Amino acid sequence: MKREDIQEAVEEVVLDVFENMYFMFPEVIAEDDPAPSFPESCFKAGVAVKNTSLVLMLYGSKQLVTDMAKNFLGTAQAIADTDLLDVFKEAANVIAGNLITRLALDAGIGHDVPVAERLDDCSELRATQGARQVIFNVDDEFFKVAVVS
Repeated sequence: MKREDIQEAVEEVVLDVFENMYFMFPEVIAEDDPAPSFPESCFKAGVAVKNTSLVLMLYGSKQLVTDMAKNFLGTAQAIADTDLLDVFKEAANVIAGNLITRLALDAGIGHDVPVAERLDDCSELRATQGARQVIFNVDDEFFKVAVVS
């Protein structure tokens, strides 16, 4: 599968999921455009695609994940970290499922249960070796999707 096909599919899926689930409108950051600054604290979620060597990695700033959770849950109140992790895992779950469908992968291919964590050091955002990645600006917050093989 070509790098461009995966990147295009990631862009389409993320735009659709954010609009329909979180009422947010990401903008793709081109490689030569300045990306939002790397957050100090961020969330990371990973989903392995079964029967392949692909792993989908999502990274989002704490403020972005908080905004996603508030929009998804329909509340303006403070949200516990455990709930933020759950919302980010669900984002990874939906994005992975839609990406598999969008890429028309074999019917026997699904994805594992997502895992998520909060990182105090987000330096791994700077590079993901061997990854096809797309960086988004979502309301001036950082979001990155990397497909690692």
